[in-house]
Amino acid sequence: MQRPREILFQILCIAASAFLLLTSLLYSVRLTRRSQQAAETKATVETLRRENTALQARCAFRWSLEEIERYAAEELGMQQLSAGQIVKTEYAG
Repeated sequence: MQRPREILFQILCIAASAFLLLTSLLYSVRLTRRSQQAAETKATVETLRRENTALQARCAFRWSLEEIERYAAEELGMQQLSAGQIVKTEYAG
C-alpha cells in the first residue's frame, strides 16, 4: 500500500499535468484564432489595394487632357483659340 504522501504527490503531478495540457490547448486555440484574423486582414488589405489602384486609374482618367478640354468646353463654355486670336509680343529687356 502506498503512503499518503506518495498518493498526494501523484495527485499533484496529475493536476499539474492537466493544468499544463489545458493551458497549452487554450493558447493553441488563441493562436489559431489570431492566424485566422491575420489571414482575413491580409485579404482585406489586398482587396483595398486593388480598389485603391482602380480608384487611382479613375482619377487619372478624370484629369486627363481630353477630360479637361471637354469640361472647359461643355461646362465652362470655353473654346479653342483660333490663329487670329493669338497675339505675339516681344519684350526687350
